[in-house]
Parts: sequence; structure tokens; C-alpha cells
Amino acid sequence: MNAAGVLQARGLALQVPGRMLLERLEWTVRAGEFWCVLGRNGIGKSTLLHAAAGLLRPAAGEFLLGGEPLSSLSAMQMAQRRGLLLQQQHDAFSMPVAHAVMAGGFAVGSGWADEAGQRRAALQALARVGLAHLAQADLLKLSGGERQRVGLATLLVQAPQLYLLDEPTSHQDIAAQLEMMGLLRSLAADGNAVVASCHDINLARRFASHVLLLGVPGQAMQGAASAVMRADALGAAFGCSFRTVEAGGGELFVPDPG
Repeated sequence: MNAAGVLQARGLALQVPGRMLLERLEWTVRAGEFWCVLGRNGIGKSTLLHAAAGLLRPAAGEFLLGGEPLSSLSAMQMAQRRGLLLQQQHDAFSMPVAHAVMAGGFAVGSGWADEAGQRRAALQALARVGLAHLAQADLLKLSGGERQRVGLATLLVQAPQLYLLDEPTSHQDIAAQLEMMGLLRSLAADGNAVVASCHDINLARRFASHVLLLGVPGQAMQGAASAVMRADALGAAFGCSFRTVEAGGGELFVPDPG
């Protein structure tokens, strides 16, 4: 599967009413890679992730998951192979946080058949995202950042090979952003494929192994983060100038008003 890629886009085109977002995208995400998708607001980052998850039909081309077209997979097969974290979580009713996380087990068919095992998995996942102390808290009383981390814990219980995350650092404070990105990098290091949209280019440069940079509609740059993230490329994509500064042994991109 590594040669073909966990996720492939072949001749992919994405369109919203009145506007083409992407055309003829050829893209492969392999096991062990952590991709960040960067670009301006409205450029198509969320649309790309939703299409990769099978929730939106491309205008042309297709996504393949493990070498198989998404259109050939059942909902259960897709749930077992890929997980999606949305920007916003919408909860209809109150429940303990641990119960919400346990729901990730339904994707692997265990459901409540092994409730004790699913609870252990949920508590382990909550500990991994730094929320073990909230296992019995009311889901509806969490902050936005806490709720986002509960969503990631649910994906950890689901345990797909492909993680798709739409702005996973949204609503997070700085320390939580670093922890979140470090966890995503560790998931890739464990042999999973991780794709996350991101607004913070410096977080992407620090943690991602690869970057898909969406610029003007219909175009994209992709490759190793060190190769794609250049001041000129970022400037073309975001419509402003950047300069690089050295800090802590690394490189930061700073918007240049001049």
C-alpha cells in the first residue's frame, strides 16, 4: 500500500457554485507522512478534506483510498480506513466525555459488545490528548478547544490509517496547539497517514513532513515541507510578502508589510 499511497487524488477537480477550486490535481499521501494543507480562506482546504473523506463528489477525477476508488467502498469500509475531524463539533445532547469518545469503536464494528474494552480505549485516548481529567465531564460544557481534542480522541479509538483533520488547532491555546501538532506528527511516525488543514504556516513548517500549498484557484504546489515552504511561494499563495528569520535553530516566516 505504501507504493500506491494510502490516499491518492487522480485528475481531481473541485468546484463550488460559480468557482473552480482545483483542477487536475495529482496527489499521493503515503503511510508515515504528515501533510499540512495551506492556503487563503475560501481557497478549498475544507472542501478538499471533505472530498477525500467521501462526503463531497469531485467535479472530475477521483480519490482512491488504499488503491480503491472511494465510490467502490461502503460507509463502514471507509470508516475503518479513514477518520475525519471537522472544524466545528455539533452535539445534540449531554453525555459524559468518555461515552462520546467510545463511539469511535463503532467504526471498527465493536460497538458496545466490549464495553469495558472500549472504555479503556477511550480513557487511553483522552490521556493521549491531555483530557483524562475530563472523562466524566459533561460534553456540552467543554470549551471549543477541549471539544476539538475530544474529537481527536474519538478518532484515536476509531484507529484509521488515514487521519483527515480540518483546522485541528482551531480554538486551541498556544500550548495545546503545540501538543496537538506533536501528536499528529507522532501518529504519522507510527505508520499512519495524516492530512490537516492549517492556518499557521510556522506550525506547519515545524511539524509537517509535507505541504500541499493551494494558491490561485486551479493550482497547487506540493512536496516536502522544506522544499515547498519558501517565502516566494507563500507570498504568491497568500497575496502578501514574507521574510524569513532564524529563531531557535529554525526558520520562521514573518509577513513583511514593506
